[in-house]
Amino acid sequence: MNAFRIRYLRHELNLTEGEFMIGRSASCQISLDDPLVSRNHAKLILHANQLVVEDLGSRNGIRVNAERITKRTHPLAVGDRIGVGSQELIVLGPRAASTDAQVSRGAPTHRFDRFAVVGTLADKALAMGRVEEAERILGALLGDTLNEVQNGRIPVGIDQAGHYAAKLADATDKGAWVDYIVALYHGLLRPIPAEIVDELYTTLRKVGAIDLTRFGAYVDALRAAAADLSPAEKFLVSRVEGLERLARAR
Repeated sequence: MNAFRIRYLRHELNLTEGEFMIGRSASCQISLDDPLVSRNHAKLILHANQLVVEDLGSRNGIRVNAERITKRTHPLAVGDRIGVGSQELIVLGPRAASTDAQVSRGAPTHRFDRFAVVGTLADKALAMGRVEEAERILGALLGDTLNEVQNGRIPVGIDQAGHYAAKLADATDKGAWVDYIVALYHGLLRPIPAEIVDELYTTLRKVGAIDLTRFGAYVDALRAAAADLSPAEKFLVSRVEGLERLARAR
């Protein structure tokens, strides 16, 4: 069981043994969109069930429970509030049935990219060849995103969800992730974005079985909605049609 979790707004990240960078940089595991936060502002270090925060020489420092820390590192306990720029992270204890990386359900906000933490962790896992770990990290968030679309909502990060599903399709050779992309954009009644289409033209040649019935229904729905699409979207529809033909010709 994980000893600590970090909550930021309505989002939570379970901490495992190791270091977690905090900053404005997209390479940080906890990436905060705040001009008062340095690119590499601080890091959390979890070792032997002891959690500390380390200031990496940031311009605006670190606050714990509203008090600026005066040493480079500071021990943390459950309930502590970590101030980074104008943002606040809360240290939580363990809970039953957790995963290595979670984002809680609830509406995303404009100040937090819900793929910022999970996506960064997955990218690192993929870069290290840990494909199953990346799939596990992304699974819950991608599933939540598709559920929201199928329930008539348009969550933040739709195209990021499609992008990461394409990455997983390429890394795992699973046709199910192509099916995910088709279901996602069918639910939106939108053509798959060009950059994802480009990835799929390569990926389709090597993945396993694809649900061609689902793919065909999606293409039919796009054709039926063509009158309401822009010229750029109609061009994308033609590229999606090409993808379907490629899928059927494999």
